[in-house]
Amino acid sequence: MISLIVATKDRVAELGRLLGSLENQVYREFEVIIVDQNPDDRLEAVLREVEGLTIKHLRCSPGASRARNMGLQAASGEIIGFPDDDCWYPIHLLRDISEWFRAHDKYGGLFGMLRDSDNKRVGPKSPYYPCDCKPATLFTCGATPNGFLRREVTRTIGFFDERIGLGSPGNYQSGEDADYFIRALERGYQLRYDPEFTIHHPNWHAMERVRQRAYSYALGGGFVMRIHPNLKGRFGWTVLRCFGGTIIRFGQGNREWARAYFLSTVGLLRGFFFGPVEVPRLHQLNGKRDTGISADGTRRRKV
Repeated sequence: MISLIVATKDRVAELGRLLGSLENQVYREFEVIIVDQNPDDRLEAVLREVEGLTIKHLRCSPGASRARNMGLQAASGEIIGFPDDDCWYPIHLLRDISEWFRAHDKYGGLFGMLRDSDNKRVGPKSPYYPCDCKPATLFTCGATPNGFLRREVTRTIGFFDERIGLGSPGNYQSGEDADYFIRALERGYQLRYDPEFTIHHPNWHAMERVRQRAYSYALGGGFVMRIHPNLKGRFGWTVLRCFGGTIIRFGQGNREWARAYFLSTVGLLRGFFFGPVEVPRLHQLNGKRDTGISADGTRRRKV
């Protein structure tokens, strides 16, 4: 049984595409946990159109990490995935994921490759070959939409850090996924990356997206490199790379990309040296349902 936790806000057509791809899966032993952060009922129509899926429809206030934490408490599968609301799956993906976990019982998690509708890599763009994950590998390839973990792992490492991630209260709008998966390695679990597993996703590196999020995403990345000792050596290299990109792009006359690299440089430095200090909610999951779900307006439904 696979549980797919989908944190969603603002996107309706994109969520419909994801659910359509799930309806077409040849493997049927899965549930979809929709954690709805919208202030209204805009998802009702698209959810009514879904046939043949087991759906739990939950509600929570904005924050991707908060939403995934609520989904973790509601999940009943032995494998947990975290698809973005704008990604979509090839028809054999869940079958292949299930078979891989059955054949590789020493691993606690698996990461695939994100590709766009033209099957071009959109991230992670490295490594290019299958390998066991290290902290530096996960900082590159450890994203939620291409990651799957055994339930045992999520119970051990607990919750996503709600101080960081898209929609978090501060401006640290990334890094929660890398942090979460790196914590699995630090607890002794083995994780595998294999780009042969494809998850479709829009291009993360479009200029409009980079323009809007370069600084806030770099803040989260810098903070994650600070709190994980094995990534501190990567911090200097990453800052130099971004600063070098600023100079090169400016010299090429590409001011938009130069500005994006400069904002990333500043964000990395600020996130590393001045990250959030509040105590995160990272206690272990124990299989019990948190009563805060129903208090927050949980609704479950089976379609």
